[in-house]
Amino acid sequence: MATVRKSLLNPHASEYIPISTPPPPPPPPPTVDSPPRENVRPPLVERPWLNIPPRLINDYVARTKFSPSIKGIRGGEWSRNDGPMKYGVIPISRSHKNVTTIVIKNIPYDYNREMLMQFLDEQCLLENQKASDSNGENIHVFAYDFLYLPMDFKSKMNKGYAFVNFTDERTVWNFFEAFDKLNVFPGSTWKVKIVTAKIQGKEALVNHFKKTRFVCESEEFLPVQFSPPRDGSGESVQMITVGEYKVTPSCSDILKKP
Repeated sequence: MATVRKSLLNPHASEYIPISTPPPPPPPPPTVDSPPRENVRPPLVERPWLNIPPRLINDYVARTKFSPSIKGIRGGEWSRNDGPMKYGVIPISRSHKNVTTIVIKNIPYDYNREMLMQFLDEQCLLENQKASDSNGENIHVFAYDFLYLPMDFKSKMNKGYAFVNFTDERTVWNFFEAFDKLNVFPGSTWKVKIVTAKIQGKEALVNHFKKTRFVCESEEFLPVQFSPPRDGSGESVQMITVGEYKVTPSCSDILKKP
């Protein structure tokens, strides 16, 4: 018979209590108060349209909707498909023959007819001086004989584009290569766009606009033709307005307003 080994533990012993107690849990990490936030004002959002007359807002939106950024009134540019221009334009191409009438787009709103004439005179004079100093063949005179800068009659600001007829199609290409897609006008961030007008030639332009009655108070808003053409030389040139203008009561009210 096998011997049963007795347990050496006392079954009646009291509950075992360890001599040492376990270490207390580590204290929570110290809390650091975040520094007070500075009262930083959000950056101001430029709202150039606040300075644009309500009648020109649509023109401004058309100019800026394709621009990556807006930088004041003179920010942004037209795409070839933009522009509420009822006379119509088409992209310029060398396949088009006898093109002399162009549309200059992205003209600063504060330009008037005299300022634009000065700009064109300077360019014609510069190119004519280059031609006279060269010994090249097939030299032509840089000149223009028709100009129309559409205006907003209430705000007295232009609509951002102008019709110009040059006397030679070679001038058109020279002008296009010199200014298209470039910042031309001082103080303006708009890049100039040069496109072809659907109405071509001085005679066709005069015939079209002479039937138009402009509701304004001055001839300075009307299209003009020049005889002889302006070439920047400063010689006497007759400027003849095209079309008619009619002063209405609303125009008189505008003149009285401060």
